[in-house]
Amino acid sequence: MDRPTRESALQLMASKDKMESELLELLDVLKSNNTDMTQPLVDNEGFPRSDIDVYQVRTVRQKVICLRNDLKNITKQIETVLHNLHAQQREGAGMDENSKSTFLKEYDDHTTPFAKIGAVTEGSPAEKSGLITDDLILGFGSLRASNFSSLKDVAQIIQHRLECEIPLCVRRSDTLIHITLIPKPWSGKGFLGCVVLPFDTVDR
Repeated sequence: MDRPTRESALQLMASKDKMESELLELLDVLKSNNTDMTQPLVDNEGFPRSDIDVYQVRTVRQKVICLRNDLKNITKQIETVLHNLHAQQREGAGMDENSKSTFLKEYDDHTTPFAKIGAVTEGSPAEKSGLITDDLILGFGSLRASNFSSLKDVAQIIQHRLECEIPLCVRRSDTLIHITLIPKPWSGKGFLGCVVLPFDTVDR
């Protein structure tokens, strides 16, 4: 099996969302025919019901059954991929100094930041990790400038890594720094306690 990636997980999630939308549309077709997945298609005398399109309802019901099975399968795939991704990230957690040095070698002075830390709340997970206002984010878990599209990418990693370590690389002044962030519920809002801004919205 290919090594799971964040991109493969996102593709599976997108496929699942599409399937769920299709399923809702099919169920709406049944509803417009005043029926569902279980109501009989014949009347009390055994004749096809005249108030519905029997052929359409049968076709839609079959599609619903197939889609529900596909949804079960893709949900299992997503769970497996996420589990493997988390396992990979756990293997990289708890870095010693040599590991941190290796991690930082991926970056240099020319690496493009894709986000910036805004206000950091006292006592928050962000502050405890060592993040400060104006830190420029070069790496956030598996995110880099090359695969970052929006702050939703950051939010997804946070949701999938609650109570788990996320390795960050930030540029502070002219120094690259390794940060280990653990998003989790705390006394304030959110799971980080800091504002994350897309770097395109601030002065470069």
